[in-house]
Amino acid sequence: MQLELHHLRTLRAVAAAGSLNRAAERLQLPQPALSRQLRRLEDLFGGALFDRHHDGVRPTALGRVVLHHAAEILDDCAAIRDDLARHRDRQTGTIRLGWTSSCVADLLLAALRRRLPGTRVELMIDDSARQVADWLAAGEIDMALVNEMTNGQAVRPDGVAVEHVIDERPQMLIRDDHPLARRPAVDMAELRDERWIAIAGPDGCIAALHRLCRPFGFTPAIAHHLPLHGPHEQVVRYDGSVLLTQGWRPPVPGVARRPISGLPWVSRHSLMYRPDGSWTQQIPVFARMLREAHGARIDSCPRS
Repeated sequence: MQLELHHLRTLRAVAAAGSLNRAAERLQLPQPALSRQLRRLEDLFGGALFDRHHDGVRPTALGRVVLHHAAEILDDCAAIRDDLARHRDRQTGTIRLGWTSSCVADLLLAALRRRLPGTRVELMIDDSARQVADWLAAGEIDMALVNEMTNGQAVRPDGVAVEHVIDERPQMLIRDDHPLARRPAVDMAELRDERWIAIAGPDGCIAALHRLCRPFGFTPAIAHHLPLHGPHEQVVRYDGSVLLTQGWRPPVPGVARRPISGLPWVSRHSLMYRPDGSWTQQIPVFARMLREAHGARIDSCPRS
């Protein structure tokens, strides 16, 4: 077995979590696979790296030595990566942008074009806020636009700062001839007998839907599992199912969108960045431009 950087990151994750189960969850690995990897590393280093106890794991004396060197190696690699990224930005005038599904993503591109004419924008897109945040923490991108529901656990890797942009109240998509479409807002309790569309995306989308419905005394009857970028409006229009969605969407004939009354949480859109990054000073400006552009779009959007 040859030692690689991801092995050192694994050891650091186990030490930080204090438990193989928690470390496996954070690393998104099956716990048996993590245990096997740890045993191979212990064979490589010639001894036990962690003492196993009923309440978790703790580094042995050998483990503390290995973890000390692992921290130095990983910190040095991060410094090299950041220096190279800053050098590349100075040489090429490039901003590397990551994002998840966000209703203001197109507005951010427009803001970058206005604020930084001539700067090349490179995109890395993923449906998972955790994946995009990990790219940022690893120095693979300079800035990230993420959308997170505030009823879930926020993704905040070490070394990453957050600039809040906007909060949106989620809305329901319903067919325009549905009785509830005649109302200015929809009460969640009135949706208990509806057939729901669940978004089978990352970061626990379906679990978030169940958490949403639970305080209102029902479990959603899921009729369809659609991908994050699937034919949502078409299914609502022709099947009559209902869908929870971000606050702003372009109008679609036959489909009404209505705010949900009484929800204690919001859809939060934020810019993530590294405080030592090349574009840090521009982040508040980008956030302000996004708020202004989003507000103007909402004001001009007809009610469906």
